Amino acid sequence: MPISVVNGVRIHHLQAGQGPDLVMIHGLAADLSFWYLRILPHLTSRWRVTLYDLRGHGLSEVPASGYTTADFAEDLAALLDHLGIERPHLAGHSLGGAVALHHAVLRPDRVRGLALFDCRVPALQPLPSAEESSFWRDRREALRARGVDVTEETPKVLYSLLEEMADAEQGRGKGNDAIAAGLPRRPGRRMARRWERHRHTTLAVDLNRPVGLDALSIGRVTHPALLSYGEVSRSLETCRALEKCLPNHRTVIHPGLGHYFPAMRPEVAVEDLLRFLDEMEAPARDARQG
Repeated sequence: MPISVVNGVRIHHLQAGQGPDLVMIHGLAADLSFWYLRILPHLTSRWRVTLYDLRGHGLSEVPASGYTTADFAEDLAALLDHLGIERPHLAGHSLGGAVALHHAVLRPDRVRGLALFDCRVPALQPLPSAEESSFWRDRREALRARGVDVTEETPKVLYSLLEEMADAEQGRGKGNDAIAAGLPRRPGRRMARRWERHRHTTLAVDLNRPVGLDALSIGRVTHPALLSYGEVSRSLETCRALEKCLPNHRTVIHPGLGHYFPAMRPEVAVEDLLRFLDEMEAPARDARQG
């Protein structure tokens, strides 16, 4: 799997399949294996799929700064230029969806469609302030009660992630699926080790900076957009806000599923994605056949 220097950062990436271009972006604390093992094989017969590790994740470089969605979007644009991809479909989970959306804001001519899986946008769903100490204390205690190691030093941007991981592991015994998707089985300890790489980076601060990805800018994104969310996800507030912002969206809410449903139930994500892509490609396919 190649590593290329794009936007001044070493980025790990791979391509597979043939057909129109589809770029898939993982979420916070995951890597390209989120898609690789159980979703990619269903796509490569009809799509040229590009996967990559966001900066600070997987085998990509961990720079000291540059972790806003705008920074990630610049990396994406540079990677597309490097690979000669002109106008792909973009699919993103969680943070990856926000990166795809920010890329569409900055470079609308370089996107065909957006498939956003349980995307969370900080400007549309801000975290409570650090001053609300009782709120964060209650969340820490709830996590500890579920066996998740969390301290006052744990970056608050990770709390929702840890809660979702605990849900995935303890709900219906799907921990092994989480491991297969590049997610840690014991979220507190594993996450702490992964976070060590970012002890001296600006990631925890940058992730909650809107930097141009707000309701007004999102409202100018006219591309077809799929909003695919789990019914019990903690990111539904973003979904409802995106429904008001995006003029050309379709929403699918999956009963009983949470934030990590693409990892826990990959067949659900594949069905959503293929239906969306088929709808996008149908006019061009009909024109060729006509």
